[in-house]
Amino acid sequence: MDAKQKYNLFQKTKHFCTAPWNLLYVDVTGSIRSCNAGDFLGDPSKQSLQQILSNKKYQDLRKNILDDKVTDNCKNCLKKENISSAGKYTGLRNYYNKLSIHSSVDYSDTKQFKLSALDLHWSSLCNLKCVTCWAVQSSSIAREQNKPINHTPPKIANEIIDYVVKNQSELKEIYMSGGEPTLIKYNLKLLKKIEKRSDLLIRVNTNMQWRQDNQVLKEILKFPNVLFTCSIDGMGEEFNYIRRGGNWNTTLKNIKFLQSHPNVEMRANTVFFVLTAQRIPQIIDYFMEEIGSIDHTINQCSMGQYHLRSRNLPSNIKEEVRESLKRTFEKYKDNLNIAGNITNCLRELDNNASSDGYKEYFDNIDKLQGSNWRKLYPELT
Repeated sequence: MDAKQKYNLFQKTKHFCTAPWNLLYVDVTGSIRSCNAGDFLGDPSKQSLQQILSNKKYQDLRKNILDDKVTDNCKNCLKKENISSAGKYTGLRNYYNKLSIHSSVDYSDTKQFKLSALDLHWSSLCNLKCVTCWAVQSSSIAREQNKPINHTPPKIANEIIDYVVKNQSELKEIYMSGGEPTLIKYNLKLLKKIEKRSDLLIRVNTNMQWRQDNQVLKEILKFPNVLFTCSIDGMGEEFNYIRRGGNWNTTLKNIKFLQSHPNVEMRANTVFFVLTAQRIPQIIDYFMEEIGSIDHTINQCSMGQYHLRSRNLPSNIKEEVRESLKRTFEKYKDNLNIAGNITNCLRELDNNASSDGYKEYFDNIDKLQGSNWRKLYPELT
């Protein structure tokens, strides 16, 4: 593919996305997906990784993208691209397009794959039971509910690690999530074999509840370019309640630890749901102004916990939240990520309530751990 053809794809094709040619996404079970928002495209227990990356599902997806067709695989991501008032929210698609713009892959070839980015989950191993999470993503919740714990089998993990090590020449980003990535030993095994290049970003999504002598953490900090996304759904006792098993003071201590490393940047991530909706502006201000976070992302509540969505708030509180978010939007309107995310929150509030089941849900959590959500959030009771 010559330079003009690549330019036309990146600039003139409405729905072009590099992810199927450049991104390797590994789920908590070891299955391969097109991206965070996409479909499962292969099972490494049935096909080799190399076979998966050029199988019929991948080829069909690439062909549809080249034909500028919107498929079910891509609808979720494309839907988010218009959530800001100016239509400027870029989403995953443009993020990966920028990341892979210098890739040597021939995008006209539906069989080709050239690794630019990794999105690694590996396992649901996690030391917290966050109220917006579920058993699929948290081993602690799975144990509590007597459900199976998701984990990539060692044979599959080793195959993926070997592939990445052999094909790391154009690798620009390794994103690690989970579960909790600092607990997953596959990350340590991989990172020890990856070149510590300055043009490689190590991006870590963490609950911040780790020991500072954690071996995965120590290996991460050897890289010259690291970005930690800190999961923050409240402050003080509210953090402790929502992040079940977590401790706010531990988070603050570990933030200071990361701040002492010049190769590290931080951003915060907050889930927008019934318990955080009123606190979002204060959380954003604290991390952007006091902590020096480079950005702040707000995710909508999903993972099957639809009764926790902010649309289910009492109408008077929804109106208060709406006005508060509008003020925050004006304050951060030049930050396209924050502005876009807040617009998405406002759209969530425009939906009619579908359930008040969050009250029973939190009452049941209180029975398990001897807490009292009604005391922390009296306005919701």
